[in-house]
Amino acid sequence: MNLGLIVFVTCSIYPTRFQFIDNKCYFSTNKPKDNFKHEKDNKNGQDFYGNGSYGEDYNSKNENKYQKHHWMIGNENNYKYDDKKNNSKYGDKNYKSKLDNRWKEILGRAGPNKHAHVIAIDQINSGKIVTAEIINDILAYCSIKITKERLKYLINTTSFTLTNLNKDIITKQILKDKLGSPNSKQRIPGIYIFTHISTGRKYVGSSSHLASRLNGYINLYHKELGLLIPLLKKERLKNFSLQVFPFYHNYIKGSEIVLEQYYLLDPSFTLNTIKVANNPSGSNSKSLYMYNRDMTILYFSSTKQIDFIRKLNIHHVTFSKHLEKGTFYLGKYFFSRVPVLTAKVKEISSFNLALMLEQDRVKYNKNKPLNSLSKSVILTDVNNR
Repeated sequence: MNLGLIVFVTCSIYPTRFQFIDNKCYFSTNKPKDNFKHEKDNKNGQDFYGNGSYGEDYNSKNENKYQKHHWMIGNENNYKYDDKKNNSKYGDKNYKSKLDNRWKEILGRAGPNKHAHVIAIDQINSGKIVTAEIINDILAYCSIKITKERLKYLINTTSFTLTNLNKDIITKQILKDKLGSPNSKQRIPGIYIFTHISTGRKYVGSSSHLASRLNGYINLYHKELGLLIPLLKKERLKNFSLQVFPFYHNYIKGSEIVLEQYYLLDPSFTLNTIKVANNPSGSNSKSLYMYNRDMTILYFSSTKQIDFIRKLNIHHVTFSKHLEKGTFYLGKYFFSRVPVLTAKVKEISSFNLALMLEQDRVKYNKNKPLNSLSKSVILTDVNNR
């Protein structure tokens, strides 16, 4: 016995187009009648309806990558193209006076967002006494605040000093007795200061787990970055002393960062290349920007990628992919490390921007193919041909 399967589709008296993308079906009444005709329209990156695609991988392989282009980062009459100098000079020498005030704030040159590094350098050059107010201004980027009384308490923290660092067995045993094992679950936070004995040059660092951090220094495990590590490896530990400030009691989260920042503002700490505590990206860090497709509107910017993830609810893998490949997020937004000074700064809060992105995701999820093999088809009532 031969068995067959007959599928009946009931249609209205008007020609109706069905688009099948796996399990999704969309309708239109303005398409010429064709009998299950496959449609594929890649012209200008358009989708089935002639609209721009909202897929996250929109033209990811064929799209010209913005990062490789020459960038116009100012009005074409006033600024120059520059991609060989990492955009360190924004056109002619008078560009600063032509910057929009909002861009000055975004770039950290004015207003409440003035870069912490600028404040730190100004304080060091001034020669003035370090106050709690100055430290609060510098650490505002990580929402740390300290009172005058608490700062004084931290400065008076009891410390111990090791001068025979070349005797690593003794040094390791002392550190273990004072701070515990590097692999211990019980962590003692605090700060440490290396001093180059012959020159008096100093380095200060902080850690929430001093035993582990100092173990890396004593065994020279750390990468050769900055000034301290190469000097340690060149002249060995015998030419350094180590002072440690452990926080055994009355510890408040962030205290080690505050005390580190206090010492960073001391001019003698010349082995520290970065003058802001807990900021590994340093003064040379580049901000991240979110523009529209043609980069005429700036929606959001931050020096930290985590802000895009937490404030805008963008997955870190998705963000990194579009940033590195130069493709469009949701088909309409472009991430970049380059400031385009002609872009208009959109006055929108991160909360409202997150809501707007959520609406775009709904539209994107409605229209995107489920996979790269998905194809659209036309279903037409043959009786109405």
